[in-house]
Amino acid sequence: MSVMSENIKLVKAAELFGLTSEILEHGGRAWITVTGMSMYPFLREGKDCVELAKTSFSGIKKGDIVLIKRMDGAFVLHRVCRKEKDCFYMVGDAQQWIEGPLAPDQLQAKVTKIKRNDRIIDCNNPILKACVSVWMLVIPLRYKIFRIARVSKRIAVRISKKLFK
Repeated sequence: MSVMSENIKLVKAAELFGLTSEILEHGGRAWITVTGMSMYPFLREGKDCVELAKTSFSGIKKGDIVLIKRMDGAFVLHRVCRKEKDCFYMVGDAQQWIEGPLAPDQLQAKVTKIKRNDRIIDCNNPILKACVSVWMLVIPLRYKIFRIARVSKRIAVRISKKLFK
């Protein structure tokens, strides 16, 4: 183990949002590692990083991933599912519960890029946008989709165990 790796400290992203906000206010961009499972399957906890950029209420639209600050001070990274004249609503990709209305001043940043492994995906990628559009249409069915996926995986594991005894 090198000396440098011994000095690395893992810190929850929320503990750095003060510094992150300052970087964004000065036109910079900040990368954070995703924590939590609410944005699965598009973002994976501990595996994916996202690039945050300062944005305004007029700069967000349905399908964008945004960072907001809740009234209790908690920071949340979810996807915009509806935008109205003076507020917006958001939902995690692994959730059906829609949060809102949220005030424009709760908006902290917008995700512009996603990094998984060594690959960086721009959030304007047409394939990603098409997948997001479909995923937004199935909000009421998400729990059923996840359940079918879990059951299918269990069945596949059982079959492979019997085949490869």
